[in-house]
Amino acid sequence: MDANKAIVYSDRLFASADGKTAHGLVRYSKRFDVACVVDSSLSEGDAGEILDGKKRDIPLFNNLEKALQKTGSTNFIVGAVSEGGILPEGYDKAIKWALEKGLNVVSGLHEFISENPSFVKLAKKNRCTITDVRKIFRDHKRFYTGDIKNVKSKRVAILGTDSAIGKRTIAVMINEELNKRGKKCDMIYTGQTGWIQGWEHGVVLDALINDFVAGGIEGAIIDSWEDLKPDFMIIEGQGSLVHPFFPGGFEILAAGNIHGFILVDAPGRMHLDGFPEYPMPDPKRVVKIAELLTEKPLIGIGINRENLQKNEIFKLKNKFNKFFNVPIVEPLSEGVGEIIVSLEEL
Repeated sequence: MDANKAIVYSDRLFASADGKTAHGLVRYSKRFDVACVVDSSLSEGDAGEILDGKKRDIPLFNNLEKALQKTGSTNFIVGAVSEGGILPEGYDKAIKWALEKGLNVVSGLHEFISENPSFVKLAKKNRCTITDVRKIFRDHKRFYTGDIKNVKSKRVAILGTDSAIGKRTIAVMINEELNKRGKKCDMIYTGQTGWIQGWEHGVVLDALINDFVAGGIEGAIIDSWEDLKPDFMIIEGQGSLVHPFFPGGFEILAAGNIHGFILVDAPGRMHLDGFPEYPMPDPKRVVKIAELLTEKPLIGIGINRENLQKNEIFKLKNKFNKFFNVPIVEPLSEGVGEIIVSLEEL
């Protein structure tokens, strides 16, 4: 058996924004060899094609037994998120199944699997492990020092008008494209999926005590500089500057001492993630807030194509370009090349 092979469990949620951990792992993974995705609510097929139309040779199966039989995986990853970070309904049964089969369980949720006595007992009995990613960072205590002034990398933050909008996806794509073009780049992860994907430098912001958030961000950037001396660092965004439930980004902008930022917007989304009473914010407002906070420029905009037809994306790109005068891309179909040009001019 391959020690890195993993089943990504995203039952009932792979086709929704709450399946974003699974989405990230299907698109990119260095720590685990993603062998398959499991979701009983979808027709079986290629997980990449189901996700965004791009074949990735990762099958999606309808049940766990078939997934294990077909892949011989040794790891089970919880591939879904939830408000409050609790296990989605029924996922406890899947974790019990995984531990009974001797699979190592990995979860990025706030609800710690490793603090459930029955799960711990099963893991010990079947000689497997439980990894709660957020628990790794719970006692991470690093103060902000100001030593970021010695880091010479160009630092770019990815912001969003909403949560679960594609910030990490475009960050990964920009990182990969810069490296292809001969520029050394590192992605600084700020959420649990980034750790699971296998990025070397970062922290899980919402697992840290507030006093250590700025130091955690600065520390990850300093570590990246000392280890890699990259030309660029792309800092993954969290939540939104204007989301009442997921207010992320302020610390990233300040502690990251950024040189510019990229915005991700979903013009076809009617309301903020999980809150139908809150309409999506005007991207001009979010850009203005970020510019006032940082006194640094908007570099480009990524459009999330959710609920949009191709002709609508074309019209929106023209509209945004006239107002913002920066490259506008729909990254999943167009790539990020236009934004890279602006980055290289920083």
